[in-house]
Amino acid sequence: MALHKQNIVYTSNSETQTMVSLSKFDPYIVADIGGTNSRFGLVTSIDKAQQKVVIENLVTFKSSEFSSLEDAVLGYKESLNSLEVKQASLAVAGPVVGDKIKLTNLDWNFSILETKHNLDFKNLMIINDFTAYACSIQYLDKSCFQTIHKGIAVENYPQAVLGPGTGFGVALLINQAGAMNALALEGGHMSLAANTPLQAAIKEFMSRRFNFVSVERVFSGPGLRYLYQALAAVEGSQTRNISTAQISQYALDGSDEMCQRTLSLFCSWLGSIIGDFALTLGARGGIYLGGGILPRIVDFLRESEFEAAFKSKGQMSYYLEEIPVQLVTKSNTALIGAAAWFENHIGERM
Repeated sequence: MALHKQNIVYTSNSETQTMVSLSKFDPYIVADIGGTNSRFGLVTSIDKAQQKVVIENLVTFKSSEFSSLEDAVLGYKESLNSLEVKQASLAVAGPVVGDKIKLTNLDWNFSILETKHNLDFKNLMIINDFTAYACSIQYLDKSCFQTIHKGIAVENYPQAVLGPGTGFGVALLINQAGAMNALALEGGHMSLAANTPLQAAIKEFMSRRFNFVSVERVFSGPGLRYLYQALAAVEGSQTRNISTAQISQYALDGSDEMCQRTLSLFCSWLGSIIGDFALTLGARGGIYLGGGILPRIVDFLRESEFEAAFKSKGQMSYYLEEIPVQLVTKSNTALIGAAAWFENHIGERM
């Protein structure tokens, strides 16, 4: 367990804000529950008008340390020094439909109502993790973004938030009656499209290993390792028994040619996939790339064929040319988004 007790102020304008007294605000827990890590924090102040949220007591657990969501929340509550907290907004990596929740890359199944009762919570919100990422966008200042492709965002058009981490998340921001609302999508589980003979050969090889080859099967942490193995098999090259993190590191430091070519293919193929999503979702308002992988390879991504592949859509290339692509580099944005979601759905009724 990594424990970080600190006061963090996330704002839209980089100003430093004085911490408000807890007596003026009913604090609540926020979390980003992923297949690898579970990140928690305590919201002690939020100002939607000024787009500021204060999150304290940041704690990161390995998700594998717990057998359930309920146990993870109880583990976090132990770090709060007996502070009584009766509310939470938790972002989870999986579809949120109805009361029964099954996480995609973590063997946790739970009932929202039962979890609320067992934790003795007054309010419990469960949302998709990329819905939370999408909700956080309005709270981030310019320093939190890196431009991958310049374009001109069209006001009031949809904005897509997507990217690879332990899985591949997708969400959409749409303007409804003047307010931006986030919709969770499961696009990471659609069929992977191959656009070149090499990509087709790799997909065919992976189809012999897996019953179904989705976008997430390649564009995720585990997927990068599958891609490394498949590329080597297709080319008849030797591989080493190395991890996803090592593949990225050896590609970035230039010490392994196969790792470099794997990461280059990962970036270019991803660019084409992101372009497909932009067309499908009509995301003229812009693309925001998130997830845990891309912020670690920013320079490599920029120098790759990502941008060219993103725009290469035949007669619709002009459409993609105009869509800006931004990479979100700030960590813990799902915590901010979970707070924004809570305020939009619970805070206004309190």
